[in-house]
Amino acid sequence: MSEQKPLILIVEDDEDMAQLNARLARRNGLDALAAYTAAEARALARDHSPDLFVLDVTLPDGDGLSLCREFRQNSDAPVLFLTGRSETSDKIMGLSSGGDYYLTKPYDKNELIAVIQSLLRRTEQTQKKIDETSVITKGSLTLDLRERKAFVSRKDAGLTLKEFAILLMLVQNEGHELSSDVIYKQVWGADMNIDTGLIRKNISIIKKKLGEERAKDFNIFTEYGKGYTFIAESLNL
Repeated sequence: MSEQKPLILIVEDDEDMAQLNARLARRNGLDALAAYTAAEARALARDHSPDLFVLDVTLPDGDGLSLCREFRQNSDAPVLFLTGRSETSDKIMGLSSGGDYYLTKPYDKNELIAVIQSLLRRTEQTQKKIDETSVITKGSLTLDLRERKAFVSRKDAGLTLKEFAILLMLVQNEGHELSSDVIYKQVWGADMNIDTGLIRKNISIIKKKLGEERAKDFNIFTEYGKGYTFIAESLNL
């Protein structure tokens, strides 16, 4: 299966220029759609979720600045403004509206493609960093912070949200002993009173669901009366 190409939405009231830029984008390995009015742009953006917007500032039924602000409510895709306005104040307005770059007409076609590709690379790198910080891996144990799920050897352990929160707290404090009081206050948001066995019961369930007795590269150690410690193989303990 071929990798999906980034989709560019070109919004330009000059139809010839819009089609020219769309063909240019396709020749450089991108998919492209063209809209000639703000209304058409809204419909295409809603139906296709573009990876990047190329906006003309002046449109027959509005302006690219307002359109950019609208798109920013639902999309983090980069926005490139193309305009005949060259004043610094115009550029500031474009960037203040949520734009990422500003090219003044007439512009070099190679520069246009270079800017588009640069913005797409930057977005991809940013997303990669977000994805990396959204996943914690300790040996065969993986925590997906977005989905709030724990996986052992890629198999969902089936933790509840509270169980996941306890495990996440232990993993984030790897090698450090956490008492029941500390865990309870962090996960339940209150001081622990009479239910002193609740954390112990939850830890037991977590260990069972993780199949910890079969795991060779991580463990949750219990020191009765004191607390719990997550240890991964990376600590060499």
